[in-house]
Amino acid sequence: MNVDQAVLLGRLMLQEVLILVGPILLVAIAVSLVVSIAQTLTSLQDNTVSTVSRLLMTGTALFVMMPWMWRNLAHYTLTIFSDFNRYLQ
Repeated sequence: MNVDQAVLLGRLMLQEVLILVGPILLVAIAVSLVVSIAQTLTSLQDNTVSTVSRLLMTGTALFVMMPWMWRNLAHYTLTIFSDFNRYLQ
């Protein structure tokens, strides 16, 4: 395996990570923004409200998106392993 192939594998892996983690991060960011605005408007400065709501929504998003994430990860793994022969040269 030469350097170009190693860089290609690394780039494909990072793209897959961003595809899988991106929606969960967007949910966490959106919930944090909404809770922050609500806390500012109501003058409620409690860290528990923001932490619990972010954890609940992120957990829910993970639960809902898990089948899609597993399919996507299985497809990526099968694609890499089915064509792995060219990387061994």
